[in-house]
Amino acid sequence: MAATSGIRATVGVPVYNGERFLAQALASVREQDVADLDIVISDNGSTDGTEEICRDAARADPRVRYHRHDVNRGGAWNFNHVLRLAQAPYFTWAAADDIRRPSFVRRCVEVFEESDPATVLVYPRTQIIDAQGQITEDLNDAGLGCDEPSPHERMAHFLRAQAAHIFYGLHRTDVLRTTRGIRRTVGNDMVILTELACRGPFALVPEQLFWQRRHSEQFSARRAGQVAWHAPDAAVRFAFPHSKVTWELCTAVTSSPLPAAERARCLATVPVAWTLPRWRGPASDLRTALGIPRRAAARPVVGDQARSTAR
Repeated sequence: MAATSGIRATVGVPVYNGERFLAQALASVREQDVADLDIVISDNGSTDGTEEICRDAARADPRVRYHRHDVNRGGAWNFNHVLRLAQAPYFTWAAADDIRRPSFVRRCVEVFEESDPATVLVYPRTQIIDAQGQITEDLNDAGLGCDEPSPHERMAHFLRAQAAHIFYGLHRTDVLRTTRGIRRTVGNDMVILTELACRGPFALVPEQLFWQRRHSEQFSARRAGQVAWHAPDAAVRFAFPHSKVTWELCTAVTSSPLPAAERARCLATVPVAWTLPRWRGPASDLRTALGIPRRAAARPVVGDQARSTAR
């Protein structure tokens, strides 16, 4: 969808049965201290009170566009759908359980304007909150700018940091649309971040303006829930999940427009920055393939997309 004159940023809110935290999340978006904002909600056929909350927000705020679907097509589809509906040069996904501080969009746009024109993603520092909205953790992200000159250096930076949360920053819409979008796979946030790193540098807003919520109802706590998030028809399988992430990161590189030499450096970065430091995961996959009983749970596969019920 073409950009609409005068609108600087689109906030896309993909949601499914997110009534518990949705009102707070939408309030934090509507309270951004910029007026030229486009807010689009895509309701994936919710069966709880989500529809009423969304319609109330749309009636109260002309910037809110509410789209409801009769069938739940899965979280990956819904994330991609709100991107298709974006009308502004900048875009951010807003999960239905997270909170943005009022200056989130404004500061991200300001940093875009101050940064290298090739910058594709800007994000603020992040704090973790619980179900009650209490801050429980400050992420160690003060040095997470990922503005290195080459794609493989940027990849190494955020892969080593396992910084999935930066996915929720402000993207350059036209560049984001050149990626393959959200994939129906585990670790899909890290996969699309890898594609973006192949396209340009990232930049960090030094203030803590994003509150990411972690709570017991998130899909990441339940394997079946992760499958349901990606594809309600259960078309996604989670066999060998740790090895699958490595494969998807490599395909993110090979699908990106890179010179041959830089592509090779990026492919070499994946095992060094991601797979080997997390060797217990692939080792668990190998034990499964060989039929060896698991001794202990492997480290969970990172994938912030699958962490919430509110998608």
